[in-house]
Amino acid sequence: MADALTLALDAAALRRAFEVAEQWLSRNRDGINAINVYPVPDGDTGTNMLLTWRAALKGGVEGDGAEAGVYLGHVARGALMGARGNSGVILSQILRGLAESSAGVAALDTAGLARGLEGASATAYAAVTKPVEGTILTVIREASAAGMAAATESPEAFLYITLTEAFASVKRTPELLPRLREAGVVDSGGMGVAVLLQGIVCGILDHPLPAEPLVTGTAEVKADAVEHEGHGFCTEFVISGAGLDRHTIEDELTAAGGSSILVVGDPSMLRIHVHVAAPEHAFAVGERYGTLAARKAEDMQAQHEAWLDDRDDEKPDTASLPAIGLIAVAEGRGIAAAFRDLGAGRVLMGEAGGKVSAGAILEAARRAGRDHAIVLPNDKDVLMAAQQAAGASEGFLTVVPSRSPASGLSAALEYRTEGDVAEVAAAMAGVMAGVRAVEVSRSIRTATVDGVAVREGDAIALVDGRLVAACETLEGALLAGLDVAAEGGAEIATIYLGQDAPPDAAERLPGLIGERHPAIEVQIVAGGQPYYPYVAGVE
Repeated sequence: MADALTLALDAAALRRAFEVAEQWLSRNRDGINAINVYPVPDGDTGTNMLLTWRAALKGGVEGDGAEAGVYLGHVARGALMGARGNSGVILSQILRGLAESSAGVAALDTAGLARGLEGASATAYAAVTKPVEGTILTVIREASAAGMAAATESPEAFLYITLTEAFASVKRTPELLPRLREAGVVDSGGMGVAVLLQGIVCGILDHPLPAEPLVTGTAEVKADAVEHEGHGFCTEFVISGAGLDRHTIEDELTAAGGSSILVVGDPSMLRIHVHVAAPEHAFAVGERYGTLAARKAEDMQAQHEAWLDDRDDEKPDTASLPAIGLIAVAEGRGIAAAFRDLGAGRVLMGEAGGKVSAGAILEAARRAGRDHAIVLPNDKDVLMAAQQAAGASEGFLTVVPSRSPASGLSAALEYRTEGDVAEVAAAMAGVMAGVRAVEVSRSIRTATVDGVAVREGDAIALVDGRLVAACETLEGALLAGLDVAAEGGAEIATIYLGQDAPPDAAERLPGLIGERHPAIEVQIVAGGQPYYPYVAGVE
């Protein structure tokens, strides 16, 4: 594709290079996911960037024309609506800048590709209200600057200089961002960009990809992540017996290929929820320990395909929609149900282990409200995708920037289906400002973050996204988090129980919290959220 003298990347050549980059990012996704400032098991930067890149490739395939500029335009449009998570949104802006700088160009030479990367960096910076150095932005800027300086070199030299600087920039990110340095990690989004550039370079030069992933990590990877083609079966049943051991059954369900496992009850009766490729595998585990009842297996693949068909074919009856619709992003059945009870017409959950895309949010908006829609992202890593969707909605969609389900649910209490959308959104945001969010999880590594020393396996508490305590027990971490959240006074604490909450948590927590904070009214809700056994809203 490239020789010592020329570089000419038309649509076909770019497509091949981008496909190689997708393969390389896919192999490194799990390692990138494991690069997480906070030692919690919800790192998904690699997954979000991979899903965004795949949406970009799909946009390119659906386009037409052999010119580089035309192809990149389709790629950028695909990424715009397929962007997931903050890293995916910034990646979509990088592709947008590359496309805009290449408009009208039939084939990119070395100088054209250098200008494209420079435009990619500028557009990405412009898309972020308060750019932070030591992130994905720094990596694309420094790589593009090196490329511009090497634009008169041979194609091979230009590509390798650009790529080398990208990885050097990744290594420098902890020097620029104290939080990375304290946690002992580099920036995951920056690493994702460097991996993509490496894949593109291999694709352009027709070099084989390395045999082993470049990025490794220790974070646990879910068995049903991106490469899994089917969605499997959501399987539920009850085991009756004697001496039932929850942990033993959980281990056997995991060995049977299960995921999203929830086992609750006592030694005489356990209720099981598990996602598994074939329900009989899960039932066989249960039958080894007792008598099964209330068997239920739902084909999630069929449900997913039906949802896709409905999405394509359904024509919403706008007359039946509220003037102002509400969309919420949620993880966990209980939390999703709570948002529906408060009027959310659409509740979105991430797919394939990643965040909800900008396109999914925009599509839900059109099906939620007749005149306007409000979205509650409920996750700091969904906020930029929601804002990108709002920017593409021509004023139809308004974002109330909730960063946790706890604050989002409080905001939803002020949702109204009629009136001035700006006033409704302002009222929702005003209530949300008085809520503090506590999240409790288990540390997946030893680290020091926000001045708190954490050992692998510790129970940890975050308040409004900041690590505040590490304890031996989940309950200890919850109480420590509530101590911080209730500083200055609080009246209500709503505790959302996650998939990994102890089975007796609903009975024990009110008393534990009441001893420490007797003036706080405690409400317990079965949230069902992953990764965080306890999430609390304190107001």
